[in-house]
Amino acid sequence: MKVAQVGSSSVIAVQGPDASLLYYWQPIGSQQWNQEIVVQAGEGFISSAPSVAQVGNSSVIAAQGPNNSLFFYWQPIGSQQWNLEAVAAPGLAFSAPSVAQVGNSSVIAVEGPDGSLLYYWQPIGSQQWKQQIVMQPGKGNTVSAPSVAQVGNSSVIAVQLPDAPPGLPGSNHYSGPNMLLFFWQPIGSQQWNQEFVDGYDSAFSAASVAQVGDSTVIAVQGPRNSLQVYWQPIGSQQWNQETVAGPGSAFSAPSVAQVGNSTVIAVEGPDGQLQFYWQPIGSQQWNLEDVDALEFAFSAPSVAQVGNSSVIAVEGPDGSVLFYWQPIGSPQWNREAVAPAGTDTE
Repeated sequence: MKVAQVGSSSVIAVQGPDASLLYYWQPIGSQQWNQEIVVQAGEGFISSAPSVAQVGNSSVIAAQGPNNSLFFYWQPIGSQQWNLEAVAAPGLAFSAPSVAQVGNSSVIAVEGPDGSLLYYWQPIGSQQWKQQIVMQPGKGNTVSAPSVAQVGNSSVIAVQLPDAPPGLPGSNHYSGPNMLLFFWQPIGSQQWNQEFVDGYDSAFSAASVAQVGDSTVIAVQGPRNSLQVYWQPIGSQQWNQETVAGPGSAFSAPSVAQVGNSTVIAVEGPDGQLQFYWQPIGSQQWNLEDVDALEFAFSAPSVAQVGNSSVIAVEGPDGSVLFYWQPIGSPQWNREAVAPAGTDTE
């Protein structure tokens, strides 16, 4: 699932029962969650966790469809009508996608056939999707679900290669599985640039990428269930690594964002705990908060800033959907039940 701010609301997109697609929204300051059924149960449309964002004046969702196709749904803010577009035909999408606004376009990153990495973009207001091959198919290699964002004046993608063949072009001594790669493209360019963030056996989950201050930051589960963050000032080619939490700390893919003047990360911790790490921009000190000490986290969480709060969405017990929020500067986390058991089937 994914959480974001769209207009003046918190929104959550979830893969529901029987390949349905569900959308929840709550006006900032309200305690009432509203549900919309984007795709009905039983239609067999949704086969991955969805990704949600605001693009222009619309709420948009990307999701893997039947037979490894790729779908895009959009709804003008304030409307109740969802519109469907087929982004890619069957056989072209092999992971959960990631959607964002970059410049004046909607963009989607997804794993393609044979471990390739594909990027789709569409100018706001257009109905035409364009495809770019970010990374060519390779013999036997696969990529994780990618993460896409705008950083500075570029579109950027972070991706883990859990199974990369030796001798991948440009890898030098970074050959082997569990590598962390970064791709960037200046807005308006057709050229993708590749950087190796870290090499062999460094990344053990899907990565999460965001702009924080004047830097690109990537969070990923590291060796032995550690939590690692990498950062690079915009315009630099040098990646810096920090261990946020040592072995035995991270048991899901993390989610990273800027909230206020801090880098924040949400991750499932030991025994199903939901944990939140934050670091003021410019500091080297990571601070840990137990969002919920109970065993209430059953998926990779999603974190964002909504209004003046940090918010986290996560799958709770028995496929429920939980939402946590904390005003910036407060140590108090508040929990809300968004949807009952049996809702989240990701």
